[in-house]
Amino acid sequence: MGEVIKNSNFRKLFLSNLFSGVGQGMTMIGISWYMVELTGTARLLGSTMIISAILTLLIGPFAGTMIDRFSRKAILQFEQLAGFTVLLTVSVLGWLGTYSEWMMVFIYLSSIFIFYMHESAQSAFVQEIFEPKLYGSINSFLEIENQTALVLSGALAGILLEKFGLHVVLILNALAYLLAFLNLLGINYVSTSKEKLKLDTRNSWLSMFNESWRFIKRRRGLMIFGVAALIPFITVMLVNLLNPIFVSHSLKADVKIYSLGEVTYSIGALISGICTTIITRKLSSFSYMVANYFMMIVALILTVTFPKGGIFLLCSALIGWCNVSTRLIRQNMYMELLPNHLIGRVLSFFKSIGTLLRLLLLALFTIIIDLNGVSVGYFILAGILSVATIGIFLSFRLLLKEID
Repeated sequence: MGEVIKNSNFRKLFLSNLFSGVGQGMTMIGISWYMVELTGTARLLGSTMIISAILTLLIGPFAGTMIDRFSRKAILQFEQLAGFTVLLTVSVLGWLGTYSEWMMVFIYLSSIFIFYMHESAQSAFVQEIFEPKLYGSINSFLEIENQTALVLSGALAGILLEKFGLHVVLILNALAYLLAFLNLLGINYVSTSKEKLKLDTRNSWLSMFNESWRFIKRRRGLMIFGVAALIPFITVMLVNLLNPIFVSHSLKADVKIYSLGEVTYSIGALISGICTTIITRKLSSFSYMVANYFMMIVALILTVTFPKGGIFLLCSALIGWCNVSTRLIRQNMYMELLPNHLIGRVLSFFKSIGTLLRLLLLALFTIIIDLNGVSVGYFILAGILSVATIGIFLSFRLLLKEID
């Protein structure tokens, strides 16, 4: 890890991500809170979340093609300038008058689009400018940074919203995006695929997407792995829906326990970001990934089998650990095995599948929870994870043979 820390390009990327991550996190917390305060209900926030999921599903092929077609550094900088411009403009409009619903929806959708583009573009960027031997350490450091940004944004947003209001939060977040942009300016970057990019600009968006689809379709192991590897993340998204209901109805506890669950989740995720690289040096990625699937299944079942506050907090930390561990392994695998000129499109393809699955499960859970109670949701997720574990078993060795 020392070699990574000494790398000036990585230090600038790390700081850029930290600033943009804090800005992104504070914006989403502030806007979500203000939407509920503005309308008095959760309807506007819920509707906006559904719209954002549908839009990300539709833009997936376009976004992935754009990442593979243009400079990854330019895309990351465009995101940051866009975030700066949107937040500064809306904060000024709100300061001069009043915030309206369309402003909140616009900021929320813009932030979701920036986040959606950022992960795939960053993976392609890291793969392009760093040596393969550094991928594991870099991804671990970036995950640590991500969890640190979430903790900081949560703490700062609560303090600033209460004392100063949304205006100050949006302006500070705009400045955070600007600092992220300035840090990226100093990174030495020369595209390793200039000739490929020139060739791609003569091709249509559709032909570029079809190229990535043919690549995936020829590799059954990649298809199975890509879908199965999404399930821990989707599980966490659904757990975010289940937890507040479980704490209120099953544990009969107040918001403090729910908040502590978020804290222990972040602690587990942060520790995993530190430890995963070390563990995978002694244990194969395949074995460690399967172990984390099993641990997440156990955590979900324990949560509802023993409905106690302490068990809930412990299982939240374990779920945070497992989600980050599997995500790091997945990221490392993709960086090592996917061609750089296709990685944006391939990652966006699987993210679109993940969004579709999340939408379907959200609709299913909305019905099931009202009819059968919240505990059923945890057991369904444990069952889905069990199927995904079989998928990892089937795909892993086949995957290594298929991708050259």
